[in-house]
Amino acid sequence: VPALTKRLKTLPVVPVTRALSKYGAEAKPALDDLVAVLRNEKLTVEQRWNAARTLGKMREAGAPAIPVLVEMLKAESSLIREHAAESLGDIGAPSRGVVKELLAVLTDENVKVRRDGVRSLGQIGVDDADRDAAIAAAEKLTSDPEAIVVEAAKKTLELLKGQ
Repeated sequence: VPALTKRLKTLPVVPVTRALSKYGAEAKPALDDLVAVLRNEKLTVEQRWNAARTLGKMREAGAPAIPVLVEMLKAESSLIREHAAESLGDIGAPSRGVVKELLAVLTDENVKVRRDGVRSLGQIGVDDADRDAAIAAAEKLTSDPEAIVVEAAKKTLELLKGQ
């Protein structure tokens, strides 16, 4: 991990982030550098979304990156928005404080952003205060024109109703 973290400051970034993602929580020493890659608008979209994905692969160890991942839910690139939403779900319960932000992406124009947003709601679970809104939003997506969104919404509803 330390050797890979040093490589994040050099190119090519994508193979390094993918290698780090295989370490899961053990990659936590690279967290700040991954956040820097994700925020760096001079880098390619592919480099940045791979950093977002890797932060999620850290699971709960990636929790310090939650504020940045939330910022990225509004990124211009749908790939970055998609992987930010996915990573919030992968981080799990520590992301429960961002339910409103995930609800906002459920109307995204991009199908994969909607899918990963609703999927993440199921993965993180919701507190009682957010349960009705999350269930209503997921139910609405069961009528989405895209099958992958409908499938994710149905799975999320099972998870949320079973909490």
